Amino acid sequence: MRNTTPWLALLLLSLTLAVSSPALADVVFFDDFNSEHGGAAQLNYGSFANWTVSNGTVDLIGNGAFDFLPGNGLYVDMDGSTGNAGKITSAPIALAPGTYTLEFDLAGNQRSSALDTVDVVLAFEGGPVFPTSTLSRAQSDPFTTATMIFNVPIATSLSLSFEGSGGDDVGLLLDNVKISSATAPPPSVPEPATLLLLGAGLAGLGGMAWRQHRRG
Repeated sequence: MRNTTPWLALLLLSLTLAVSSPALADVVFFDDFNSEHGGAAQLNYGSFANWTVSNGTVDLIGNGAFDFLPGNGLYVDMDGSTGNAGKITSAPIALAPGTYTLEFDLAGNQRSSALDTVDVVLAFEGGPVFPTSTLSRAQSDPFTTATMIFNVPIATSLSLSFEGSGGDDVGLLLDNVKISSATAPPPSVPEPATLLLLGAGLAGLGGMAWRQHRRG
């Protein structure tokens, strides 16, 4: 395994350039699951085009079959129908240096009052695996968007994974996974806000920020 120290140094350097300014977004990965299985639902589905299923099972639901949130096409129940919640991991996603935004829609299970969570992990080839982020939703929560902002200091590939919890065949619902790049010209002179951001990066190891907002 490569020494991750250069990763950290370059990552902190990239934080000094991540100052709020007009940016252009370029989608580098998107999956709404609607093209899976010919557009039809399938319990214990494991033939995703962009994902590998491990550590249990997940269900592909929607489009009129087990469609707890109609109008969203197909989506994934993270706790399949075998009593063992599943994990899906993306195929490697090539990333150039830059700032990226990860977005995905997450909803409650719509059936059971049991607390459900999903773990989100970003693992970079030859670099760090960022700490697991665990998100939860209440039973009746509709799809809401979760967002993570992260910096990539050198060209690499990313493996993104979602892992459900529980074993009651009822899990959180996942849809619309998207990674977008944001490119902005760096400032010629570091601003005070930039220096504060660097300090925050030292404490946060990566400058990751989570926020949640209701879809409009």
